[in-house]
Amino acid sequence: MRRILLLYSNNEGDQMLNLDFLMVNLPEDIQNLVIYGDYEGARRLIDLKLKKNIGDMLRDRLLFEKERLMRLEGEYIYPFDEALKLASSAIKDFTQEELERLKEEGYADWAFVNGKLMFHRRFLENIKKTLPEIKDRLMDSGEDSDKESDILDATVKNIIEHGQKAYHIHVKTGVKLKKEAERAGEKVRVYLPIPAAEKGIKNIKILNTSHKPAFTSPDYHPSRTVYFEENLKSGDVFFVEYSYENHVSYIKLDYNNVDADQPVFYTEEMPPHILFTPYLKNLAAKIVGFEKNHLKKARMIYDYITCHVKYSFVRSYSTLPNIPEYAALNLKGDCGVQALLFITLCRICGVPAKWQSGLYVNPYHIGCHDWAQFYVKPYGWLYADPSFGGGALRKGSNKLWDFYFGNIDPFRMPANSEFQQEFAPKKSFLRSDPYDNQVGEVEYESGNVYSNDFESIMEIIDMHEL
Repeated sequence: MRRILLLYSNNEGDQMLNLDFLMVNLPEDIQNLVIYGDYEGARRLIDLKLKKNIGDMLRDRLLFEKERLMRLEGEYIYPFDEALKLASSAIKDFTQEELERLKEEGYADWAFVNGKLMFHRRFLENIKKTLPEIKDRLMDSGEDSDKESDILDATVKNIIEHGQKAYHIHVKTGVKLKKEAERAGEKVRVYLPIPAAEKGIKNIKILNTSHKPAFTSPDYHPSRTVYFEENLKSGDVFFVEYSYENHVSYIKLDYNNVDADQPVFYTEEMPPHILFTPYLKNLAAKIVGFEKNHLKKARMIYDYITCHVKYSFVRSYSTLPNIPEYAALNLKGDCGVQALLFITLCRICGVPAKWQSGLYVNPYHIGCHDWAQFYVKPYGWLYADPSFGGGALRKGSNKLWDFYFGNIDPFRMPANSEFQQEFAPKKSFLRSDPYDNQVGEVEYESGNVYSNDFESIMEIIDMHEL
């Protein structure tokens, strides 16, 4: 797939992966089989189509579709009976009718795979996370979740009252190939995300690594990694241990303080996802109307997403043809899907907006997270976290809902400041996640290693307030 390896520069000068071929529609007969879930039939038709005299972009789109179908088969793994049994073991008095209802309401993601209705591998996590009314019915009490919520509430309250907060954070992250994916003696290339010198991030230190790094990205690289290149040994673990400080300052926003003249950088399209499609343009116009104030426009977009797009785990981003439109059409999505919808709608409305992602790290939890930034003079770059804001709204906390428009908590490790950004050195094969990097990427000289073939390592070693 030669086009996947090509790069282009946006008007900020960064090298972005060229995935324009994903905007090409599938031929109708293949699309029909994909929708029905006849993946084997779709693969046969793709192979027949590839033998014909077709354009390069369609050829690359068809080759990618074969890989996408393979990824989808790994995403939707539970037939109805197994899903019901799994949910019943975790939720008291869970019924078949309840699973049917949650399926219809979009809380239990499903698809047809090889002609059979299958539920997503994280459907149960999604139900437990997004439906507060079942909390008392869970077999697992979730005490750590309550502690996470309490410390977040207290931290945000303190930031608002005192204007700032800082934490020292020391973590260890890495990957370990599963036994069946190990190829001892072969050269393996590993990219692990590390903190970038973004706003408020100070004193970044690489404290320890499993192997000698072949390359470490510059501090301000938009998708920063430490890179290893080794002949694999059986049982090899690749890790990086680092520390950093995150200093946040509270910004109290005032609509009357917004400049009339605003910049136009970060307002362009970036295919295949940040596209000004007819529906998204229509939706943006409905949300902001005739509003001219950039801060008000961004807030109106934030309010729409947090009020109407419910949080939901989704399948691999590489399987979604247009992520922001997916969120807008289905009114659901995880943190990155919601952030990308916010970014796209802001850009349509002339408000500069961009991506940021990495890890969310508090004293009780470490995990992947994505959020957004938007630019309004005279404030400069501000934060928006629609998924945290929407979660706060569901819990009845208007204070946190307001906070996550413009501000951010200190429990972040930003590794990526651009969406769809190439690594340094660049990867030879299409990544497991072509758009983001939170847990790491692995490849052999002969091909990519997918994320379901390795285990992620995330460990909090030390975290304390400064």
